[in-house]
Amino acid sequence: MAPPSQLIQYPQLPSILLLAAVASDHLALRLAAAASDEPQDQAQQGMMGRPGCRDKCGGMSIPFPFGMDKPGCFLPGFEVTCNTSSTPPRAFLAYNHDDPPYEVIYQYAFGNESRGGEDRYQAVELFDISLDTSEVRVYGGVTSRCFTNETVGLRKGEYMRLDREGPFLLSPRDDLVGVGWSVQSSMSYQIKPYPDPLSCTSNSPFRVTAPNGSCSGLGCCQVALPPPWPNLPVIDTAVILDPDTNTFWETNPCSYGMVVERSWYNFSTEDLYGYEVLSKKLARGFPVVLDFAIRNGPCERDGCLSGNSSCAKAPYDAAGYVCRCWEHYQGNPYIANGCQDIDECQLREQSPEFRDLYPCDGICTNIPGGYDCRCRRGMKGDAKKGNCTEIFPLPAKIIVGKC
Repeated sequence: MAPPSQLIQYPQLPSILLLAAVASDHLALRLAAAASDEPQDQAQQGMMGRPGCRDKCGGMSIPFPFGMDKPGCFLPGFEVTCNTSSTPPRAFLAYNHDDPPYEVIYQYAFGNESRGGEDRYQAVELFDISLDTSEVRVYGGVTSRCFTNETVGLRKGEYMRLDREGPFLLSPRDDLVGVGWSVQSSMSYQIKPYPDPLSCTSNSPFRVTAPNGSCSGLGCCQVALPPPWPNLPVIDTAVILDPDTNTFWETNPCSYGMVVERSWYNFSTEDLYGYEVLSKKLARGFPVVLDFAIRNGPCERDGCLSGNSSCAKAPYDAAGYVCRCWEHYQGNPYIANGCQDIDECQLREQSPEFRDLYPCDGICTNIPGGYDCRCRRGMKGDAKKGNCTEIFPLPAKIIVGKC
């Protein structure tokens, strides 16, 4: 047996071992971060379009099946044009004369001075594409009817027309909205196979309005668009406004109707007063959500080209299919190698909101298709559930001199 002097000649040994364990944990964290930086950077910087094709219009991403410039950079119906003469550049769904999608802009007098007008067409402006939800967001117009006396006035409008066989359909995330003292706002196109069109009514005969932010039938009304009927999709956003008289025309000359992304329009009583006040609020119009899908060809033949992806039926049982990256992957499932692994550990470091989405009360390590989380050295339990506990009981810690 060694003499007692030799047994106590290293009194700092427990502290050294503890420091080594801590250092080991820090090294593991740094190695895990270093190992995960490159895949995440590649995913963030990877191309979203086909090779040799532009995938940006200004700061906006244009991911395949959308594309610009030349055939092969986009699928039929998904062509985008980029107006670089604007600052910043603006993206539009390609417009080919009378072939939808396009915006229709019109102006007609009504009443005693009724006279014809003419329609003109323009491209639909696009400002967001989401492959995750298979949605695009575009700018839609406002229909107005403004009186110059009780029965005479001007009807102006801007609405979107879609191709029945094309990739885009109106989304149930949109609302039909009417604004005015006494107005019925109706969709001009049958939205379901029933006699009456979708409509809402704002009726306030005593000129009592709802407070700002409320749209419940006093000065403002709204109704949700239902899911598209498979055999009768809505192909335009034109709105009809009734009635044809306005006894409050001197102070409240105009009423309005529009299709708009839900919860985006915030009713204000000032919209009831003045001439074309609501129409002039936003020069480009109000946001509208469109669902998209690849309508032609089966997924089994054309498929989703990226690994770590799969096909899904088009939303709401409409024709066609969409592609989705698997859980814990992100990117573009429509192109080869488009779906890249998400580095959950790095996301946790970048933003607190991801710490709830990817919980880890320990050492986080990224792995393909997920992440691993283990308790720190000297602890045990389920680190993802946050219940790591110390391995050594209090008496053992007293013996090694740490309490």
